[in-house]
Amino acid sequence: MTTARRPGPYNFVFPVILDPLTGRILLVRRREPAGPCWTVPKVPMRAGATFRRAAMQFLRRRRQLPPVRIAPVVGRLFAVDDVDKRGYVVLVLPADGSWKDRPGRMLGPEARWWAVSELRSERATVEPPQMLDLVDGYWEGWLPDGEVSLV
Repeated sequence: MTTARRPGPYNFVFPVILDPLTGRILLVRRREPAGPCWTVPKVPMRAGATFRRAAMQFLRRRRQLPPVRIAPVVGRLFAVDDVDKRGYVVLVLPADGSWKDRPGRMLGPEARWWAVSELRSERATVEPPQMLDLVDGYWEGWLPDGEVSLV
């Protein structure tokens, strides 16, 4: 009898696509029983893969985005209801400073660019909710380089 191998301590990576020229974040609309919410892609990690590699493979190979870079700020996210659903949140920026193509089209028709202030003023539901603080901290420069916990 074989047992399923777990990918390690983290099961998912959440790539947060940012536009540094406009200060916006790319989110995808997801329909939930409680109503629509805005989120980032949830990318499963393979056994032995790093969060950077999983994010890059999803964005470059599966979504065919132009060259990207992972910002130095990476967050660990633990689901409150299920310890096994842990993941990394990584900030993704264009490699050359601007998006020449429109990455929103590559994530589907439900994708939209948002400013964090718009999301807050419209009281939009965002998953994971800690993501807005992470993005604000990055834009304002008060987050340290390296890993931060989002719990």
